Amino acid sequence: MLTRRTLLGSTAASLAVLGAAPLVLAGRADGPCRFLFINAEGGWDPLCVFASLFDAPDIELEPQAEPWTMGGLSLVDHPDRPDTRAFFERHHDRVALLNGVSTRSVNHETCQLVALTGSTSEERPDWATILGYEQRDATSLPHLVVSGPSLPGPYSVFVSNAQGMLQPAIDGTILEYNDAPVPMPPATPSRVVDRFLRQRGQARAQGAESVQALVDHREALARAQALTDARLELRLVSGEDFVSRTQTAVAALAAGVCRCATVGTGFIWDTHDDNTQQTALFEAFFRDLGGVLDALATTLGPAGVPLAEDTVVVVTSEMARTPAFNTSGGRDHWPYTSMMLMGPGVVGGRIFGGYTSLYTGIGVGSDGGPDPAQPGISTESLGATLLTLGGIDPEQHLRSGASPIPGLLA
Repeated sequence: MLTRRTLLGSTAASLAVLGAAPLVLAGRADGPCRFLFINAEGGWDPLCVFASLFDAPDIELEPQAEPWTMGGLSLVDHPDRPDTRAFFERHHDRVALLNGVSTRSVNHETCQLVALTGSTSEERPDWATILGYEQRDATSLPHLVVSGPSLPGPYSVFVSNAQGMLQPAIDGTILEYNDAPVPMPPATPSRVVDRFLRQRGQARAQGAESVQALVDHREALARAQALTDARLELRLVSGEDFVSRTQTAVAALAAGVCRCATVGTGFIWDTHDDNTQQTALFEAFFRDLGGVLDALATTLGPAGVPLAEDTVVVVTSEMARTPAFNTSGGRDHWPYTSMMLMGPGVVGGRIFGGYTSLYTGIGVGSDGGPDPAQPGISTESLGATLLTLGGIDPEQHLRSGASPIPGLLA
């Protein structure tokens, strides 16, 4: 039975082996860059914004839709989407638009796997988890999932979910979530106990040998201490809506507690019955995404520079909608979609890939231009691009031959 006495005893014994050195994460430093992943869950309709296919007779576009060009981006305009237009007027030069990304299925779960991992296997972790794992010694929570999908594979220990008990574990209120709640001790007794355990650990450390398990424990204590130190300024909670969730993600990135943060919109884009709903969804999304970019530009990160200078924003949707409307005015599932990348190291203001007149994908050639011989952009190429941006050799995690999208890296 675990009692307060045995808990204190085991903690003191662990600290004894850990020794007297201060609790800091090994190699803590600013990595190559941070990542904010945003997932439009349910499958958005690129024909509303990204896929300007007005010359394709077999593709049904909205009656009032018009082609328009902003910088190097050929887009779809609509009088009911002024906020979408305003977003691209402000940020078109930062956006690398990926058209014709193949997610290889019309099943939501399979497409989500392919979009975020490049594979249909649940054993492969998603891009955010790999990026966090590779910098696991530099952050307390390598991959923070504020909301949305998470596919940790074998690295689940490096993924933290803000929708669970993360914040109560940090601030100690988790003690109250029990059949027999334990009240938080007052601050003064807590400091006395902490000091006693620290001194006893230092005394026992003199003759102790280093054990890997306890070295790992030391790392865990360092992560916990970093989160505890930040608890007064940072609350890692999911929030009630997309805006508040992105605010949590930006705050966590700014505090340096995570390398990657993931936020989902909720499963709202699956418009089988009425595709006109996509207009309101895109309007809200691009209005909020503009707010995220503004926050990154005005929020300082751990290095004292704006997060926009070292944070890559990755916007995905696991599938698209069919080129024709169904009988109820909706669109069904389609396996070629559009995604966006923005941030340092990304060549913005241009489109990579494309769509054929039948709305299948066109890949990217070695010169960065469209290559009709390739059936769309593979998500493994997307993953290789992100890993390269993160300072990671893609071959460590992807199949041999997977390489970044040509021309996308600055």
